[in-house]
Amino acid sequence: MKKTLLSLIMFTGIGIYSSQAQITIASGDVVGAGDVVEQARDTMPTVNIGGGGPSQTWNFGAIAQHALDTLFFKNPTPLPGSSNFSGSNVGLEDTSQDSTWTYLTKNGVGLFVDGIYQIQGGVGTAIPFITTIITFPSNMGTSFGGPWNGSLGSFPIGQDVDGPGPQGVIDSLKITRQTILASNIDGWGNVTTPFGTFPSLRQIISEETIDTTWQLEGGVWSIISPITLSVLNGLGAGLSDISFDTTRTARWWTDDPSARFPIVEMDYEANGTVNEVLWQKSSPTVSVDEQIKTISGVSLYPNPAATEITIDVSTTLNNNSLKILDVTGKLISTTSFNTNKITLSVSNLDVGVYFYNIYDVDGNVLHSNKFVVTK
Repeated sequence: MKKTLLSLIMFTGIGIYSSQAQITIASGDVVGAGDVVEQARDTMPTVNIGGGGPSQTWNFGAIAQHALDTLFFKNPTPLPGSSNFSGSNVGLEDTSQDSTWTYLTKNGVGLFVDGIYQIQGGVGTAIPFITTIITFPSNMGTSFGGPWNGSLGSFPIGQDVDGPGPQGVIDSLKITRQTILASNIDGWGNVTTPFGTFPSLRQIISEETIDTTWQLEGGVWSIISPITLSVLNGLGAGLSDISFDTTRTARWWTDDPSARFPIVEMDYEANGTVNEVLWQKSSPTVSVDEQIKTISGVSLYPNPAATEITIDVSTTLNNNSLKILDVTGKLISTTSFNTNKITLSVSNLDVGVYFYNIYDVDGNVLHSNKFVVTK
């Protein structure tokens, strides 16, 4: 799972502060439902995370942009799989994650991940993945951590994978994860990126994980056998019986109201080598589909859809148009219609999330929402 969270219209005159005092990060300093963030990605970084402690200067002005992702923080209720995370109050759609939605809880004491929902091969799977991103309020020395144990998913098999032989029928597989998380705010000062210079706190996070693959045979769960592993990996499954991993992340938070998101994140090794840098490119904007709708009674079905969608409006519309866009904002199609119901083919669309806007004759947006294409 991707752990980084990390902006759309570049404002001038922001990010020019020169703080000489430690800041505090509270709930109001972090994005919530309705915000859109653009995050640039440096995949060939030449920087290091620098030192910790008080009154630091971290200058990352030379980091590059090799890719750009958009993060949509939304009201979770309309999103696929939201019923599995009824306590969440923020849903995250990330253009770097196809057919995946992350569910979050943001409140006065912290920002937390509740889990993810994925659609693969037309099948949706909810994966509770409980972890803490940051606690409020945070200052230098604020720390948290602890273990998490849970399932990353199960997969039906229903075959005797080695044919007549020592093994019987493998009913299904599951992958479990054990994680130990440790977080500490280890420094404060000013951080500089191509976005600007901001007063910040640096958070250091370490996650040690153990993933185990299990097989169900004869009603008994056991660690996947070498035979099953060999057969499935021969088919390209890419499984392992037990795998160990440690991830290290350095994250810089600011109380600057023009950011409200981590200014920069770095994935790095124990020897200090930085593998990837993600940095906020500009100030958050407001998501189109979180704005007030000017018509009600609009329904789209089926959702998810494989071959076609029908959009039904409770009132008759005249000389209206419908535009479909992908998650990057690219226009896919424009259709004119004069009735209260329209059916469109989606069989030529790739699997993923799409947005649609209904416009009046003057080009004003009357309604915006989304749908999912599965195959």
